[in-house]
Amino acid sequence: MTHWFRSMGSSVDFLGLDLENEAIKYLDDSLFFELHNQEKLSPDSACRDTTIPVRQLARRDSHGWLEYTFLPWLMEKTGLTKNSLAEVKSCLQEIINNISDHTDFEEGCIFGQWYPKTKKILITVADFGVGIPTNVRKVSPSLTDTESIIKAAEDGFSSKSLPTNRGAGLYLLLLNIVQRFEGSVTIRSGLGYATFVNQEGSIYVTEDIDCGYCVGTTIDIALQTDKIPYEEDDQEEDLEW
Repeated sequence: MTHWFRSMGSSVDFLGLDLENEAIKYLDDSLFFELHNQEKLSPDSACRDTTIPVRQLARRDSHGWLEYTFLPWLMEKTGLTKNSLAEVKSCLQEIINNISDHTDFEEGCIFGQWYPKTKKILITVADFGVGIPTNVRKVSPSLTDTESIIKAAEDGFSSKSLPTNRGAGLYLLLLNIVQRFEGSVTIRSGLGYATFVNQEGSIYVTEDIDCGYCVGTTIDIALQTDKIPYEEDDQEEDLEW
């Protein structure tokens, strides 16, 4: 929201920034103020070992960030291999790809937090594009914002906004994160809000009709990493010429 307001020419000021407040200290350690105000509130603030700091991420930079920043960090925290986390990486790549497909802005925002005691990873990806409901109503104009989110997550559905957008991204996200790995996915867009969870091996959705307004789309992923099957990485072969 800060980035969006400023991109529209508005000024944004933060008030009540008391580092005695644990929430403010957490934001500072997550490099939120460094990103938006070009400096941390405290010179002693530092990114916590369990945090992937908040950052703007363009599609052109996403592969390198996923491959060389996010995956090594998550592998170190969880003890899982690159092969084990391949589907998680693919899902995040699809979400980031959709940022470029659905918005005039090249960048989205991403953030991650690891909870070692519960073996949970929380990942948020947000953009300020036109939003899921606007795209879905090109095909199904009578749907509400929440119904549009649910529709967009169906297998094979696509608003066909671009040839590269085949409509598989959200469905594969739910199939892997929710159904296979028993995690949850919450999607906010416009006035819509839907949470997808695993219920007896199937994807179950709950709705919220009083959630405020979300510019663009925000996707929250909650994943129990101990539910991800361990797979050995492929062994590299020596090549002789």
